[in-house]
Amino acid sequence: MPPSLITALSPITGNEAHYSIIKQGQFIHLDDLCRAHIFLLENPKAEGRYICASHHATIVDLAKMLREKYPEYNVPTEFKDVDGDLKSIEFSSKKLMELGFQFKYSLADMFIGAVETCREKGLLPLSNEKHVTVD
Repeated sequence: MPPSLITALSPITGNEAHYSIIKQGQFIHLDDLCRAHIFLLENPKAEGRYICASHHATIVDLAKMLREKYPEYNVPTEFKDVDGDLKSIEFSSKKLMELGFQFKYSLADMFIGAVETCREKGLLPLSNEKHVTVD
């Protein structure tokens, strides 16, 4: 699994070492990022640096979204050293959007796509339920 997915899907996998990375994060679908690069390359008015972050969220926001969509993973709703009222940090992509760029993918699109792709490739189980076998 790519490192970015190990981190992004850590609320599902329970990989606590990655929680701090997405505690307050900025997110962009890879396709939107690639489209933004091409858009800026082709735009004669583009100059300087651009922030390209379509969404911001906390780990609590992500966990709620994942728990609603995938209850079979029993995604936690509380995280050690994370206040439930934690505010997200927002990086503005205003400069990029003022040139006319529009993001195509939602935060849900990104995460649902990641989960479904990982399931199809056998990188994620279909649930986190432990099965007990009787001999």
